[in-house]
Amino acid sequence: MYWLKFHLTNTNPILQAAFQHELSFYQSCSSDNASFLIDHRIISLAQQSSVLRDLGEGIGLVVLDSVPFFTDLNPCQPLETIKQMIQQALYALGELHQMGWIHGDLKVEHFRLYKNTCRLIDFEQSLQLHHETHNLNATPHYMAPELFHGKNKSVQSDLYALGIILYEWLTQTKLRANSYHDWAVLHCQQLQLQVSKQLEPFLPLLKGLTQKHSEQRLCSVLDAQVLLNDINLLQK
Repeated sequence: MYWLKFHLTNTNPILQAAFQHELSFYQSCSSDNASFLIDHRIISLAQQSSVLRDLGEGIGLVVLDSVPFFTDLNPCQPLETIKQMIQQALYALGELHQMGWIHGDLKVEHFRLYKNTCRLIDFEQSLQLHHETHNLNATPHYMAPELFHGKNKSVQSDLYALGIILYEWLTQTKLRANSYHDWAVLHCQQLQLQVSKQLEPFLPLLKGLTQKHSEQRLCSVLDAQVLLNDINLLQK
């Protein structure tokens, strides 16, 4: 099974530009061994079966099927298994960063399980490292505090989003807010992390990923991996 993602020509220009950007991202990664990507192919709709040809002119992105990586967490799950899953997620994100890209809009559904490893999808908002942009499209649920103040996306904003994803997965809860303003208040002022006693060994990592000020946040995936590897030393 596979998913076909496409955008027809001469339609919504904003959505079309975002999709073209994602295609450019995949094309830029085609010559690299990007193991964080799911197997995919870029196709011309006009050259496919009659059903796709009827859609008109356009380009499609075919991505093989996958399942969510972060599923419901069993309360009896061994800490070592949890640690290994976090390691996989960090490895996938670290590969993306090492290739010079920021995801820019990480959500829990963007982490996928494919061929028994963690992969990433949806790169419409991705951007190259150190590339300044005034386009700050992101999902408020996972936005780093500095983004609400108009700062550029960065490795640190990706790490913040991952921290929120991990926190919600570990606690099996969802942060909630009713508006963009409420999300800003939550992330900039009110976020407090609380985990069960069993999961306390992961608290230093979560706090390192979600520091309110980006300069106090973990600087890289490598820093997060080092902290994660020290978890055995933190257990009581």
